[in-house]
This record gives sequence, C-alpha cells and structure tokens, in this order.
Amino acid sequence: MAKDIPIGLKIKAIREARGLSQIEVVERLVERDVNMSRETLSKIENGNRTVSAVELNALCKVLNIDINILFEDDDDDLVTLFRKKNFSEKTIKEVEKLQDMVKVFIYQKKIYAGEFKPQERKPLWEEC
Repeated sequence: MAKDIPIGLKIKAIREARGLSQIEVVERLVERDVNMSRETLSKIENGNRTVSAVELNALCKVLNIDINILFEDDDDDLVTLFRKKNFSEKTIKEVEKLQDMVKVFIYQKKIYAGEFKPQERKPLWEEC
C-alpha cells in the first residue's frame, strides 16, 4: 500500500501556500508559548523529526487550518489495482513511488487553488 503524504510535507505546503516563511511561523508559535527554532520546523517539514501534539495543535492554529486536513487520505490507489492485475513486485514498487509523487502534486495543487479554507472556530464555551 502506498504511504500517506507525510504530515510535515503537508504543513510545509500549507505554510508556503499561505505565503509564510519558516521564521514567521516560528515567531507566531512563540506568541502561543511554543518555542521552536526555524531548524526544528525545517526538520518537521522534511520528515526528519516528529511533531508533538502540542506543536501540531499550535501549528494548525498558526496556519489557520483544521487538524483533520493533515490526516486526510485519498481512496484512489493504483498499487492495489496493479496488485490485482498480478504485476511483479518490482513494477508495484515503481508504481507506488509514482503514485506517492502524484499525490503530493495533487495535494499541493489543491492548496494553491485555495480548496482548503480556514477553519471556522466556535467560541470556547460552545465547544464544551
């Protein structure tokens, strides 16, 4: 099965679509009492470091997105189709790589096209 688009890459794509630099995001995180260096954000975006729940929550607020966007998965899977057609494992691995690349491009296109709207928040007293 193809891997999902990493959360870090989604964060990076959304940050870039919002026109924010890593420094700007880090400065906004500090305003929310989350201390993170630009280097740490870079590691998260590149998949070289995991992101904590606190950091993830703060990043979603800074980027003005619903956290669920980061966990969405596409249902279309070419790898499954190629497995059903009994292609070799080598071919399936190549298709998996291509499919992952295409998913990233489609996701970035959706962000660029503005298909991800800022999250509407209820007042805190209504969320309880």
